[in-house]
Amino acid sequence: MDEFPHTIIFQELTEVDDGYGGYTEQWIDLITTEANVQPINSDQQIQAQQLTSPIDHNIFYPFREGVTDSMRVLWNGKTLVLRSKPLDQGGMGEILLVKAELK
Repeated sequence: MDEFPHTIIFQELTEVDDGYGGYTEQWIDLITTEANVQPINSDQQIQAQQLTSPIDHNIFYPFREGVTDSMRVLWNGKTLVLRSKPLDQGGMGEILLVKAELK
């Protein structure tokens, strides 16, 4: 079984010059990586509903720098808003986890 069977794209909201002296905000692709996107189970869903920022997916991906909780993820035509900073699983610098909410 493949540890990271999915492909995801981390996007960042960026100000883009509109050519008229102003700017517009636009989501741009920043990082494409392999991942394992898992909807949370019913027990985790109950716990998540008690949080101010609910979550419904865990996203595991190989360790890398540059991901922040202000980003979002595109996965299989869905948009997931990050609700946590990257968490180092096991403290070994190999796999990171971010918690996310489907939008």
